[in-house]
Amino acid sequence: MDSKQLKDFFVIVPAYNEEKNIREVLQKIVLYTNNIIVVDDGSIDDTYEIAKKVDSNIIVLKHKINLGKGAALKTGCEAALIRGANILALIDSDGQHLPEDMMKLVEKLIEKKLDIVFGERTFNDDMPFMMKMGNQLLTFTIKLFSKINLSDTQCGLRVLTSDAYKKIKWQEQNYSVETEMIINAGKYDMKYESVGIKTIYKDKYKGTTIIDGIIILINLLKWKIL
Repeated sequence: MDSKQLKDFFVIVPAYNEEKNIREVLQKIVLYTNNIIVVDDGSIDDTYEIAKKVDSNIIVLKHKINLGKGAALKTGCEAALIRGANILALIDSDGQHLPEDMMKLVEKLIEKKLDIVFGERTFNDDMPFMMKMGNQLLTFTIKLFSKINLSDTQCGLRVLTSDAYKKIKWQEQNYSVETEMIINAGKYDMKYESVGIKTIYKDKYKGTTIIDGIIILINLLKWKIL
């Protein structure tokens, strides 16, 4: 598949204080598509300036203050829809996902005519212990609350159609966004599959924290009651 010919395919990259990684991440993504939207979520480093210089085709938006990953993703998705997007790829800006894996999800979405495709990381010894245990607890709990069966519910690499996005549009602004997507996808009986991906752990202290996990569990109860 020549992804550069997919005019309606957009990649959304939320970024917060990623000056060390953003250039390399974008340089890899631009090999697959010119439709890239970076949302700098109120960074206090040079993330925005670096992203602007990578490629003239990349759209770089900026929140004046840090609102959270969920808010950054929503800003990017809304901007993509305005520009005619029919396929949205969500990928983190820290270099822990490979763009070539992203394209595997896109191919699966198109070939199987799915609503959403989830990336599923391989949990190996490189994954920080607390992150692994927290992910497994959240994954088990989310299975009880939704119709979606995944082995990795917290992976940020996902691809979905614009119609799916409009239905599952999330309200959470923080790291609960990944979980809310799954709950909403189950609520609407969306056609989904997962694709195994490789994950590179560059920073053992980055990502969903114990506090984030507790917040996600509280939100799960809230969504179930409502």
